[in-house]
Amino acid sequence: MTAIPPVSRLFIVALLAIVLAPACQARTISLDGASVDTYFSPDGGAAEAAARIIDSARHRVLLASYTFNSTLIASALKRAHGRGLEVRVVLDASNLDSAYSGATFLANAGVDVRIDSRYPIMHSKFIVADDLVALGSMNFTFSGDRKNAENFNVFRGASLLADEYVSRFDGLYAESRPYTR
Repeated sequence: MTAIPPVSRLFIVALLAIVLAPACQARTISLDGASVDTYFSPDGGAAEAAARIIDSARHRVLLASYTFNSTLIASALKRAHGRGLEVRVVLDASNLDSAYSGATFLANAGVDVRIDSRYPIMHSKFIVADDLVALGSMNFTFSGDRKNAENFNVFRGASLLADEYVSRFDGLYAESRPYTR
């Protein structure tokens, strides 16, 4: 039996590390020409910004949220649905047991609301309104906007970013069940 030279052993170990390493899921998206509006809670106007974004949408509004009880945002979603826009919402399963969830309000208004129970916590928090993406740490709640230290960022002119978030939303939506109360 012949010995493997040290350089070859190092190459084999490096090759195995590359082959056996978990695949990286990150995608790099160019934001050339994009702008970002940043909001910080409390009292930074994030919920008002989210409602303005929804009110200015012309085709679609997709919202994913862990918790949801913002009357300002819920009313804007209801208005968007009333204008005939595609409005879809995916919420975490905790909204099924929450007395303060806006899910019932939205569903009663005819908005397509789904509950994602696939994960221990569906913790995504983003809005896609046409080709605009808004995201951050803020839950779409009164506390997230008025009490907690949170951030909310609105990306304009970043269509590739919007495409990525639409794809993610579609995946969450597909694995979710319609909300019923």
